[in-house]
Amino acid sequence: MNPVVSQTDSFVNQLNWHTNQSTKALEQLASGTRLLAPQDDAAGLAVATKLEAQLRQFDAAARNLANATSFTQTQDGYLKSAQGTLNRMGELAIRAQDATLSPDQRALYQTEFQALKNTFNDTRTAEYNGQTLFDGTAHTVASSPEDLTQLSGIDLFTAEQNAVTAQATRLNTPAQAQAALQDILTATDQLATARATTGSTLAELESASTRLTTQTESTTAAFGRLSDTDVATTIKNLTRETTLSQNSMFALRQNILSSSHIIDLLG
Repeated sequence: MNPVVSQTDSFVNQLNWHTNQSTKALEQLASGTRLLAPQDDAAGLAVATKLEAQLRQFDAAARNLANATSFTQTQDGYLKSAQGTLNRMGELAIRAQDATLSPDQRALYQTEFQALKNTFNDTRTAEYNGQTLFDGTAHTVASSPEDLTQLSGIDLFTAEQNAVTAQATRLNTPAQAQAALQDILTATDQLATARATTGSTLAELESASTRLTTQTESTTAAFGRLSDTDVATTIKNLTRETTLSQNSMFALRQNILSSSHIIDLLG
């Protein structure tokens, strides 16, 4: 083999190698990832792929928790409104037990009382995203790839709640008003328990969200260590490979000039 040709090939191979390494470093800096191809780090790519799948699952679970929180907060908002309605109904029931009221005055109380009954009934038939809020149905959401969180069912259609909106619940006489007040007080107790339940559910959802955030942050950090470009190291490699490429190019040029000179002498 011609030693001149062999040396030239060696310089060309070195130039190609260093140029490829420089290009790879530039791509890593531009893309922000060091895993540009499977051969870059086969084992690291496998682990990073699993971590990326976990991160997508965590994102889906976070959406579930957000929806569940909105659902429960909506429940609590309606319950708070229902509590205000029952409070006013209780106030009217006590006022209606005043024996000095005229029939016209008592009729006014009854008119407002009936309107409040309708309001209360509208509240307990409310829906969220097509789901009935107060039919007692418990809902379960995936709060992480491994865990499930249950939303306790709130039932506003118990016998005690139905009594408040029943046709027989009226304020036409002091006796009726007294009976109505007892129904309202019983329904109020149940409503207080329901609000405590929503509070407990919201606390559980918040706790699940905190755990999920911690998992997401730690997994994101692990994924970043595997896949993200180490800017300082990559810039150092780019500088080195660029310098070596220039050296190889200079050596190749000198070799070509030297070969041309020898050929001229031999010619």
